[in-house]
Amino acid sequence: MEHEIVVEGFVLQVEVTHCENIAPALNSWNSDWDFYGSRELEFKVLSGICYDEDGVRMDASRFELEPFVWSNSQAIETALWAEIDALQRRRNGRWAA
Repeated sequence: MEHEIVVEGFVLQVEVTHCENIAPALNSWNSDWDFYGSRELEFKVLSGICYDEDGVRMDASRFELEPFVWSNSQAIETALWAEIDALQRRRNGRWAA
């Protein structure tokens, strides 16, 4: 599934290649993973754009995106989880957080 997120001034098109979001089962004592649940996310950045100080749109090249993604992977993952959680709330009909 593709998502559009904003991180550090870049607008990124990101494809989520793997998403595991298992809710905690607080009455389960089989393992720590069952009790606490787990969240895993793998993604691939497809493209990115940014804007200069005059507001002119500029496409980011692969050479610009690779180091940006490497140094901001945690922020990208956080933004993706926020987007995925919001999408899940909309699907379940719960608008308030």
